[in-house]
Amino acid sequence: MTMPIRATSNDILAMAERLLEPGHHTARVVSVSEDGSAVVVEVAGARHTATVALGCLVRPMPQDAVLLFTNVEQVFIVTVLERTAPNGGMVSLPGERSMSIEGETITIAARQRLSLRAGSIDLQTKLLAVLADKGTWIGKLYTLIADRFRCSARIQEASAEQFTVKAVERVAVIERIDTLQTETQAIRVTGIASEMAHSKVIAVSEDLRLDGKRVTVA
Repeated sequence: MTMPIRATSNDILAMAERLLEPGHHTARVVSVSEDGSAVVVEVAGARHTATVALGCLVRPMPQDAVLLFTNVEQVFIVTVLERTAPNGGMVSLPGERSMSIEGETITIAARQRLSLRAGSIDLQTKLLAVLADKGTWIGKLYTLIADRFRCSARIQEASAEQFTVKAVERVAVIERIDTLQTETQAIRVTGIASEMAHSKVIAVSEDLRLDGKRVTVA
C-alpha cells in the first residue's frame, strides 16, 4: 500500500537548507533584514537564511552575488562578490554595532561630495586645518571656546539681527579706512575716553551738544 506524502513549502525549504553541503558557495541575495544581520540567499533555486559575518563590512543588498561559507550548523556570508544594481556600497557592521577606525594616517577621499550625518559629532585634535573655496555653517547655536582665536581673511562679512561682542580688553587696528553706517549709535564709557587724530570733522544736520561739568576747547 502506497501512502501519499504531502510536503509544504516550509518543509521543502528546510530540506533544501539541510542539503547545503559544508564549504564555500556562491549565492544571490533575496532579502536583507532591517539591521543587516540576517539575509535570505538563493543557491541553485533553494533559499537559505544566512548570517552576515563580522568581517563582511560591505552590507549586502538584494540581487548581490555573495560568497557563502557553511558548516554543519550555520551559513555565513563572507563577502560581497558583485553588485548589479546601481546603488552604492555601505560599510557597516552587522547588527548595528559600533565601528572604530584606527591608524597612523587615515585619508578619506571623495571625488564629488562627502557627507557626515550623526546625532552628535565629537572632534578631538591638537591641530585642525580646514581649506575650502567656500564654507557655510548653518545651526541654531554655534559656540566656540578657545584660549586664542585668530581669523585672517581678505574679505570678511558678518550679518546678524543682533551682534554682541564682550571682552575684557579690545584692540581694533584699521590700517586704512573704518566706516560705520547706523541709524543710532550709543557709546557709554565709565572711565576715560580719548581720541587722537591728525584731522577730525564732525558734521551734524541739526543739533550738536557737548554736556559736561567742564568743557575745554583749545
